[in-house]
Amino acid sequence: MPSIARFRTLWGISPGDHFATWIALFPDLKTKGYIGVEIDYRDIPAEQLPELRRILDQFDFQLVAQIMSSWPGYEGPRPPGLTPKDHLAHYRKQLERAQVLKPVKVNAHDIWTLDQSVEFYQGTFKIDEELGFAGRVTHETHRNRSMFNPYAAKYILERVPNLRITADISHWVVVSERLLDESVEDQEILEKVIPHIYHVHARIGTTQASQCADPSDPVYKPEREFFERFWTKAIQHSATRGADYQISFTPEYGPYPYHPYHSPRVYTEVADTEGLRLKEIFLATI
Repeated sequence: MPSIARFRTLWGISPGDHFATWIALFPDLKTKGYIGVEIDYRDIPAEQLPELRRILDQFDFQLVAQIMSSWPGYEGPRPPGLTPKDHLAHYRKQLERAQVLKPVKVNAHDIWTLDQSVEFYQGTFKIDEELGFAGRVTHETHRNRSMFNPYAAKYILERVPNLRITADISHWVVVSERLLDESVEDQEILEKVIPHIYHVHARIGTTQASQCADPSDPVYKPEREFFERFWTKAIQHSATRGADYQISFTPEYGPYPYHPYHSPRVYTEVADTEGLRLKEIFLATI
């Protein structure tokens, strides 16, 4: 039977000097049943990456590494004038940095016009193969990125049919300003996307925000039901990939301003409780 792997994002948690903060956190994450962590490592000096891998090994943690071929972390203005060729060169450099970390998956972020996106994604496969990442890179559905809405994703996936994605459809719900099961067209697009999903960012949002304060609150019942229906379909499809396949997801709840101000619970607590709740739901579906 396929396994369900739950990763914890370290979004908003500084590693500390020589990763001291993360080292102090990891025993608690291990106790809570996480198989590993998902991190954006762009600010970690290259010479410290082997140390990070050794620390992860001490806790028997797997890693999902985040990379961005442009506009890392949305910091400062978006770099102008870069071509898909420029982005592919930077993409290669990011994967070269990732090699020492030995991630089980790499979650990538990018943005261009639709046809430039197609050109870029088609060019990534050769780089993935050359650097030993074939089949391990998943490109995220994210607002203000290439697959920022379901229609853009449909256009790209029809032209790059072997593209693997990280599904974070909280962004699609915000961009579309509706839960995406209200029309036949929405339902058909989601069904076409599901076979491309190889990692899930399981975060419940609303039509006006990509992260709700507390998914257990009854006010979020319609959103909770919509997201769970979609995720379980994605998990069920992933389970058809074989008995040894590892289905991975990250309850990717982040800090303010993602996490609403004056929320009843801190975002890390929401991530932990939602991750446990969803893992039970996912296990029951396969």
